Amino acid sequence: MQANNVHANDSANQLEKFLEGLETYSAAFEQILLNQYGEELEKSVGVMYLRRPGMFHWAYWEPYVQYLISDGVTLWIYDEDLEQVTVRDVSNIIEDSPAAILGGEIDIDAHYIVIEGPADSHWLELTPRDVDSQYSTIRLSFEQGQLSSMILFDNLGQTTQIKLLDTKRNNPLNIELFQFSIPEGVDVIDTRQ
Repeated sequence: MQANNVHANDSANQLEKFLEGLETYSAAFEQILLNQYGEELEKSVGVMYLRRPGMFHWAYWEPYVQYLISDGVTLWIYDEDLEQVTVRDVSNIIEDSPAAILGGEIDIDAHYIVIEGPADSHWLELTPRDVDSQYSTIRLSFEQGQLSSMILFDNLGQTTQIKLLDTKRNNPLNIELFQFSIPEGVDVIDTRQ
């Protein structure tokens, strides 16, 4: 039992080492959504940009165009095909999400139970302490100290596999990436209070 605790601490240290000094992070990604039977429901590609604390820009290019952009206070979700923008308060929705983990907005130990994978692997699992979290488990995989993939297990039995490609750490990112101007003529659903 004690050895498992040591591995958990090593695992947490792996995540802490990755997050230490992290100011920006960017990558192209390939994402696959699987149903509870492991059947592929959707494959998408895009790019993500992260600027700490709390800012992110997640853009899907295929099979549809969608943007999730946050300046750390507001989240805009823009569906180009639907000509619709949903505006939300970030603090109410991303607390137990990969964006919050990487964005430096939360105390990981307070929100997750961290478990390291087998000794020959480079992944760790984060299980939310909040039973009402959107995800039952978030698995992070590292290669040469860099985040290389994420697997998100949601509470509906679906799995989202995200492979990160061409990752860049602490490259300058323009602040305008994390701002959003609502296009003319689109429907706006503002859920902020």
